[in-house]
Amino acid sequence: MGSFAYWVLMIAIGAFIGGMTNFIAIVMLFRPYEPLYVLGRRLPFTPGLIPKRRRELAEQLGKTVAEHLVTPEGLRRKLTAPAFATEVAEQGRTWLRRWLSRQETPLQWLERLGVPSPAERLGEWAAGQADRAYERWAEAWRRRPIRDWLPPELKETMEARLEGLAHYLADRVLEYMQSEEGKQQLAGMIRRFFQERGMMGGVLQMLLGNVQLVDKAQVELGKFLRHAGTREALARLLFAEWNKWMDTPLEAVEEMIGRQRVHEAVRTVARRLVLNSGWLHRPIAELIAPYEQRLFQQLVPQATETALRLLSGQIEAMVARLGLEDIVREQVESFSLRRLEEIVLSIARRELSMITYLGALLGGLIGAVQGAIGLWL
Repeated sequence: MGSFAYWVLMIAIGAFIGGMTNFIAIVMLFRPYEPLYVLGRRLPFTPGLIPKRRRELAEQLGKTVAEHLVTPEGLRRKLTAPAFATEVAEQGRTWLRRWLSRQETPLQWLERLGVPSPAERLGEWAAGQADRAYERWAEAWRRRPIRDWLPPELKETMEARLEGLAHYLADRVLEYMQSEEGKQQLAGMIRRFFQERGMMGGVLQMLLGNVQLVDKAQVELGKFLRHAGTREALARLLFAEWNKWMDTPLEAVEEMIGRQRVHEAVRTVARRLVLNSGWLHRPIAELIAPYEQRLFQQLVPQATETALRLLSGQIEAMVARLGLEDIVREQVESFSLRRLEEIVLSIARRELSMITYLGALLGGLIGAVQGAIGLWL
């Protein structure tokens, strides 16, 4: 055999041995999947390295992910990043627009959530909430006079209208007394007056004449009700009664009306506001239309910021409860060895091939040196 052919053969043999050695070493990372036995003895290097150290690999991967990759600090930085908050808010707006476009009514939405008889339940809930709210409020104000809890604007408005109320009452009484019914009522009062006076009353009635007396009394009563002094006196009387009413404690008003009746009235009003206002049957988009711009421009970003801030504040507890280390370990352990091999090879196939080629190259160089030495010797 010629010297050159011998030298080329040595290079080829070295390259084959080097490449094959590295290829076998790479294959032995995974293969065989199970230990092999000959004559009852387990062959060395079986199973492969990764199958053999699978549990340790899963534990180390779990620790690496929990301690260095998915950490509370990293998650907090992500949650508090302005860009992330903006992205979440925009996704919230998109979801909200899509939800409002369905044109669902509150009643349909509650039914879709599986709430049975939503209108009645909502009415009862509102009645209960109003009743409890009234009781909490009344407990604080029950022994204090009405003037302490009545809004100042309402008190001023009512006091300003007392004079008008006096004129209104005087006009209504005057209108009634000038009517036929009022005239008959006045005649009856005069007749009873004389009857209660006995014989003398009867004599006076015969002398004066009942009809003529009624007409005169009607005229004089009209003058009395039209007189400015009468109306001022009525206004003062109403104002005095108003002040008495303002000094009355809420407890006395409840006793006058009946506390149970007050509570039932509060519940009834709340129930009617829910059931009879019609808003349960109007689309939600229509109900919030007056507030839509504020909802999308202010409330959604504010709600997003608040939610992310709360999450970032609880991130350590959440990560601890999630148990990322255990999740990763269990997932790795649940992978089949073939699936685990495919994952590693899909990531490092090119690098592992380069290792094989590098082994062939080194083996070829070693073969070339050996062939040169052999020829020299």
